[in-house]
Amino acid sequence: MKGILTFYLVFLAIFFAMAPFLTLMLYAETDLSLSLLPQLIGFCLQGTFLVVVFSIYEKRSSLNSKRNHKFALRTFLSNFVDPCLDSSHTEAGFLQSQQLFLEGMEKLRANGLKEQTATKIQQIAEKSIPSMETLTVIAAQVDHMHLEMWGVLLEDSRNIRDADSETATSNATIKLLENIQQFDELDIF
Repeated sequence: MKGILTFYLVFLAIFFAMAPFLTLMLYAETDLSLSLLPQLIGFCLQGTFLVVVFSIYEKRSSLNSKRNHKFALRTFLSNFVDPCLDSSHTEAGFLQSQQLFLEGMEKLRANGLKEQTATKIQQIAEKSIPSMETLTVIAAQVDHMHLEMWGVLLEDSRNIRDADSETATSNATIKLLENIQQFDELDIF
């Protein structure tokens, strides 16, 4: 599709560059109303307009699709984030507010995870890893940076699952949350 579009736009540029010279050369002594040249120029202008409109529509559709995929991935990641929050903050959502995220990260770094929370995070990681592997296809549809970051998040969740102490789980969880924040900050193009 891009090749055809490029060919068409190059053809139009060459045609419009040469049209005045062709008009002067071919129709210098004849009546211009008897030729097809004005209709051809009008047809090319209409074609250019349609190509531009459909290109803009396609770009918007693609961007909206990528945003929807990223939103689905972010929603899935909230399974890891919500247990790390205080009960008063879970209604607002960890990923929805940057300020809550930063406050939660500082509390987590200072206090670490509670034993119950560490166990719950490990259980969530155990259950979520197969789904995360499946969602890799969705991350790839966004772009290569999101795919790479999703791979890092998948590895972090495996580290949480395989952690053998509360301290290791806490460190792996902090690393996962930092990477979730980086994933959230990636731009979509």
